[in-house]
Amino acid sequence: MSAVQITPLAGGKISQMPWRYDGALAGMIGKGLGLDAISSYLGAAPAVVMGRVVALGLATPHEKPLRRMKHAKAWPISDFRRLIDCWLDNWKASSASKAFGRSASSIYGQVRRLGLPRRSRRELHQPTPEVFDQLRRARSTLGAYRRDLFSVVDKSLVKVITRASGEILRIERKLNRNEVRWTTALDLEVSDRAWSCQHHKAIARDLGISSRAICTRLSALGVPARDRKDLVDFYDPAIGQERIRRSRYRMRQCSFRKGQIFWSAHFGETTSKVAKRSKAYHEAFQAIL
Repeated sequence: MSAVQITPLAGGKISQMPWRYDGALAGMIGKGLGLDAISSYLGAAPAVVMGRVVALGLATPHEKPLRRMKHAKAWPISDFRRLIDCWLDNWKASSASKAFGRSASSIYGQVRRLGLPRRSRRELHQPTPEVFDQLRRARSTLGAYRRDLFSVVDKSLVKVITRASGEILRIERKLNRNEVRWTTALDLEVSDRAWSCQHHKAIARDLGISSRAICTRLSALGVPARDRKDLVDFYDPAIGQERIRRSRYRMRQCSFRKGQIFWSAHFGETTSKVAKRSKAYHEAFQAIL
């Protein structure tokens, strides 16, 4: 069996039939989970979830906010997404319990709570060591992010979201200047949403960042301007992937500022706009002259 992959729920057209997560979506609605909980567990924008609900003729989920558990053994949001993928990939419960560091009864308890579909015993299997280690390594990167679910309020924290890839993204601000702390992961998230033609105001709403900051950052990252008639309110990664494939633009690593990404249609361009505007770059340029 192939490796368990955190497949973007929004990674296909809303009208696509069938969908890998349709059974899980129907089960969660049947169990009475709300739109916020379903979106968080599947890592999908509410608009995308509602698109599938309408396409499948399911009952409309309620809009009560997700109730986050605050005890030390609470499941991180990203673990629900990974559990759903493991279950749909027909992992044995014993394998899942080892991967998540939980008892088998805890695994079955969450499966019942989520209303995940039944599976044929003949199709159940143990994952290969490589696949098992891949999931363990992915979960180990969460580390300090677990505290977001039950710790005291962090004044620097703007928001914690689950990316389409299943990764946890912390969005923070600089306390002394009240500005967003731009990281490579946040740059990737904003870029992906822009390439998918999500409106900058919708990006700002989903990420908890001002729309002006979003526009300024997209310009600095070199993301090309989008036609207003193509802008949408929801985020669908598949749209962005297709637009990138058709464009001449490629994501590049800045040679001057390590870890800084930017988009460019010019093959030989190696320095980002952000780096070119920095004092260090100008001092280095003057030294060469």
